[in-house]
Amino acid sequence: MSTDISTDAKKILIVEDDNIQQIILERIIAQMGHTVIGSSAEGTKAIESALRIGAVDLILMDINLADDIDGIEAAKEISKHRKVKLVYITASEDPGKLERAKETDFIAYLHKPISQDILEETFAKAFPN
Repeated sequence: MSTDISTDAKKILIVEDDNIQQIILERIIAQMGHTVIGSSAEGTKAIESALRIGAVDLILMDINLADDIDGIEAAKEISKHRKVKLVYITASEDPGKLERAKETDFIAYLHKPISQDILEETFAKAFPN
């Protein structure tokens, strides 16, 4: 069996406050052969999910979320307890958010809308084997 990304299914946590974007991401990830093991629209719940689930290979983290904890703060908190690959997704063009994100360890900082091609490139970068 080949070890390319398409046959090595990854477990993905989606943190996205826009229901339509969340559904789109779930479908793309499924088409890529990976599994969405959880989703959340709030930073607080994202932290809880990431720490409870444990076996997360990658988190797709929106920056603007539905509660008072944004994606960057959630990522900082998660990284205190777990080593997990992180990809930010955002509709924001605010350079201050990118600067704040640089305080964390992330694979990519993607702007919406996200296409399957972009996600495939990002996954290849995150999982190079």
